[in-house]
Amino acid sequence: MSNVIYVVPWAICDTDSIYIKKVSSDIAPKPEVGLEIEDWCIRNVIPNPDKRSKDVYAIIDVYNGYKEKLNEKGMSVFSLSNSADKLQEYGYIKATDAETEYIRQRVLKLDKPAKKKK
Repeated sequence: MSNVIYVVPWAICDTDSIYIKKVSSDIAPKPEVGLEIEDWCIRNVIPNPDKRSKDVYAIIDVYNGYKEKLNEKGMSVFSLSNSADKLQEYGYIKATDAETEYIRQRVLKLDKPAKKKK
């Protein structure tokens, strides 16, 4: 059985942590870019880099894409709903150290090693 793993890369008061929510793919709607989830929307859908797993990572955009739209109009975001309390209210939990490392390195590709200069 595979899961849809919703990933919130950061929260307002906890920028070092990744929050996740695992949902069976049997009961979760098929994740698609732009699909609304709770107060947010899906920004990206990434199949699990581990080919043995059929899990899918849905990266949540806590700005709902507003940031880019508002910047075009010279406005800024003044209210966000990604506090740790709000995430926990929706069933998200703080990822373990191993999960965080895997998501940062393999899914989000945030921790790529620096290339050596010749």
